[in-house]
Amino acid sequence: MQIDLNQENSNISLFDNQDDEQISLADTCGKLDIVHVNYIDVKSMTWEDLFDGYDSLYAITYSSGIDFICKLLKKFDTAEIIFGSDDVLSYSMKEIMAFQLKTIERLRDRMTQNKIDLVSRIEDGSLRLLVAQKQLSHEKIYLLQSKDGKKRVIMGSANMSQSAFSGRQRENICYMDDDNAYTWYYSCYEQLRDYSSDDITSKGLAVANDVENIEELPIAQTVIAKKALVIEPQNEVSEDIRFVLDIKKLAGKFSSFMPKADKRGKVHLIPETFKQIRRRLIDANILAKELRNEHPQLEIDLENMTVTLNDSLLDLSPETDAIENDVKLFMEYMHGYDRFHGDVALMQARYYEFACWFFATPFMAKLRNMAIIYNFNLLPYPVFGLIYGQSKAGKQAFLKHY
Repeated sequence: MQIDLNQENSNISLFDNQDDEQISLADTCGKLDIVHVNYIDVKSMTWEDLFDGYDSLYAITYSSGIDFICKLLKKFDTAEIIFGSDDVLSYSMKEIMAFQLKTIERLRDRMTQNKIDLVSRIEDGSLRLLVAQKQLSHEKIYLLQSKDGKKRVIMGSANMSQSAFSGRQRENICYMDDDNAYTWYYSCYEQLRDYSSDDITSKGLAVANDVENIEELPIAQTVIAKKALVIEPQNEVSEDIRFVLDIKKLAGKFSSFMPKADKRGKVHLIPETFKQIRRRLIDANILAKELRNEHPQLEIDLENMTVTLNDSLLDLSPETDAIENDVKLFMEYMHGYDRFHGDVALMQARYYEFACWFFATPFMAKLRNMAIIYNFNLLPYPVFGLIYGQSKAGKQAFLKHY
């Protein structure tokens, strides 16, 4: 149920602390853990009202504003925060390292501006910051507890950022003041913390982010502590990864055709705007086609077994007649060297070898990698070629067509 909350423009739902029903389903056969709650009412409040009155915080967030986190941490004597990222798509080793480096970099830069000493708080044990190494959860959970035993669970769509908790954007924010709910959600938090996240150490937060300090990365410290760690990238999300990359690629193509923002960063749109964008895109497509005709672009996707020429998908299983016709044209082209000077037969053999090499060059890097793995000779897999010889022997004509 979504309700407009006056000026706050957020959704905050409260749940009965007596009639809440918790259903924990086994993580087998595709079953899910479902928490069954009862709706009571809706209240309008600030984020300070929501978090005030508690001493400890345990949180999971997948997009965060460090400035807001610094404000929030000042309210709590002890806190633990697990950082995830929606931009880390497959959680491969390189993505984990890049994500952890950038997260620490943001924390270091912002803590100085906000005059908060995160390093000291980590060292005295009042703060624990962690970064995810797996995407076992996409929850946004905030678990609050006071010294007198009062507990609160905050959940919903809101990440730990000012925009999420200021009312500037719509969020689904719910809370439960219930001991059973706190216990169950804390167990979920512990699972993610203990099995799929790495600690940011005080030293790792203090040193500069560069290759010389790569061993201070959270994941490196986990490996040092545990002696070994297995990273399993989420290959099943390959379709999602391709979709996200396609969106970013298309957005990049659109960027140069978009109207410019004003001094405040706002873009003003009128119906004529889209007509202008359309005209620019059409002109750009015409120019791109002209350039492709002059410099054709061939793309080979080995993983998906596809080949495109100037963005057009090629048929990799052509009819026999089409193959024979191409071979015939190729042989006619090679016989054209009969009219040149010199040792024609040797010249044709050399040009034929060069033509075959041209066709194989898109796969040469792959072939060389496999040769290195299996300790084969690399000489049969050259990455560059050199044509030389006497004049009027067809060199220029050959290179023009290839």
